[in-house]
Amino acid sequence: MSSSKILAIDDEPDVLEFLDLVLQRSGFDVATSNNGTDGLIKAHIDAPDLILLDIMMEEMDGWETLRLLKLDDRSKDIPVIVLSARAEPKDKIRALQEGAVDYIIKPFKVVESLEKIRTILSMDSEGGQSGVEAHGQGAPS
Repeated sequence: MSSSKILAIDDEPDVLEFLDLVLQRSGFDVATSNNGTDGLIKAHIDAPDLILLDIMMEEMDGWETLRLLKLDDRSKDIPVIVLSARAEPKDKIRALQEGAVDYIIKPFKVVESLEKIRTILSMDSEGGQSGVEAHGQGAPS
């Protein structure tokens, strides 16, 4: 797979720095944004192959960001993985219902998270389904 573009949206500078480092070392082209508004702009201009999105952010939270990404023709087909410290099943279910393709709980395991990213990107590049159907899930466990 050629260098896929990943946009990471999180209001924690340490998380963004860590994601940038890990993803670049894994061969991805990375853009970062520290808020939902800027993240939407970057998603529309840069057309990333995948978005990693935090839920708990100031100004515009991840729920609103996800909703707006999925409403816009320029970004509605970009796979979004929610990356959040919120570990309640209801949050995972909501994310999937609102269009996210996966949900990773912080603190996350790097190797496992990279494998999820690669799997989603390969399914997307092969024209496979994204989202809940592609993972064979009705609801997260």
